[in-house]
Amino acid sequence: LDIAQTVLERATCLRRVYGAIIVKNDEIISTGYNGAPRGRRNCVDMGYCTREALRVPRGERYELCRSVHAEANAIISA
Repeated sequence: LDIAQTVLERATCLRRVYGAIIVKNDEIISTGYNGAPRGRRNCVDMGYCTREALRVPRGERYELCRSVHAEANAIISA
């Protein structure tokens, strides 16, 4: 669980902070956290969340979100 805590501290989303670890045969294969994919500016660097700036209600307009789920980032990095 200490590794999971360390991974989630790298999250770059201003609204949610999550981390993911992919394990196979007791060996860590990959880790990921929620944030923008490589090559795309994240909310922390921009200094704001687009959805919050536009006052988008929770559960709506996810196409405006710059972040990718922690699990997806872990799979991409595997």
